[in-house]
Amino acid sequence: MNLIGTSSLRLLASFVTFACATASEIYQIPSALSNAPSHAQFTSGITGLDAPKVHPINASAFDWWYFDIVSTDPSSFASAVVVFYTASSTAIPSQAPSNMTLPVQIWLTFPNGTQIFAQTQADAATVTAEGDFSSGDWHGSGFAWRHAPNSGSYEILINAPDSQIKGSINFQPRAPAHYPCGPAQGGQNMEVGPQIGWANALPDAASTVDLIVSGTKLFFSGAGYHDKNWSDQPLVSNVASWYWGHCRIGPYSIVWFDFLALNGTEYVSAYASKDDSILVASCEPGSIRVRPTGQDSTYPPHISTGDPSGYHITLDLGIESSLELNVSVEVQIAAIPPIYTRSKGRVTGVLTTVGTAVEEMAGVALFEQLVLTE
Repeated sequence: MNLIGTSSLRLLASFVTFACATASEIYQIPSALSNAPSHAQFTSGITGLDAPKVHPINASAFDWWYFDIVSTDPSSFASAVVVFYTASSTAIPSQAPSNMTLPVQIWLTFPNGTQIFAQTQADAATVTAEGDFSSGDWHGSGFAWRHAPNSGSYEILINAPDSQIKGSINFQPRAPAHYPCGPAQGGQNMEVGPQIGWANALPDAASTVDLIVSGTKLFFSGAGYHDKNWSDQPLVSNVASWYWGHCRIGPYSIVWFDFLALNGTEYVSAYASKDDSILVASCEPGSIRVRPTGQDSTYPPHISTGDPSGYHITLDLGIESSLELNVSVEVQIAAIPPIYTRSKGRVTGVLTTVGTAVEEMAGVALFEQLVLTE
């Protein structure tokens, strides 16, 4: 691509500074769409895992910060999802038409299954990246997040009278960060599929939700998670479908991504950690396989084939062991019919060592299916 003019040169310099510096970087993001060309970063620097990756946000671009927590209580449906967007409505099919780029969305499910959704728009945003962490403030929305550099913890702060939500969500990390194909270090490929970036700052966290929602207390603890996706092209330009999710099962923290490009090529990302150490972080073919099960389990998925009742996941942990996981849908916690569903569920698994099943485990999962083609 051609970079023309001083503004483009300053943009290029900001990428170089971001990739090499260890000091904090402050990004001011306007709410209006830019008419300038957008540039995305797909190779990691030595720091900046959770920093903005697309500059500026024009009508084709998106960059978002995603947080969730799902209750580990088997009798509870509780979950919370918060997404901070810098995105155009033409880049992401789920967004309502708008020339504004800074929505915040929150989905809350109470233990009894009652669900709340709210969306608000920020006037401007500030993201501060320090090392591989970040803090963000979506000004005027009542939503922000901050991190504690010494511990790596994150906290979402909410004071949104228009949405009648106030309180905090806390994340204490219990699994190392990673990129699609390897650990959080410089020079890593950050594409989980063609032109789709992904960085997973918190694959698993000990988390607590403490909110007041329309006068009602929502308090629970569980398995937390935080990642980000980005591109300088609309989502529909590169994605046919994907299965993504994370679970905590026994002593393992698992994250999966099984991605189909428009030409039918399958891309995968496998992650497993135990005792705060990465066992596998790979995008090699065969490192993980995710397939739908039960009703509507057509593969490859199409818009018209519906949502499956579960998934079977095979995860290679190396030469000595593998995990076979079965994920079942308990409750759907978000949906944009017919292209998208997010669900909470249970996961059961068998750890196999040298061909012998040695341990059966159970846990909790949060996962999604995105299908953009027929």
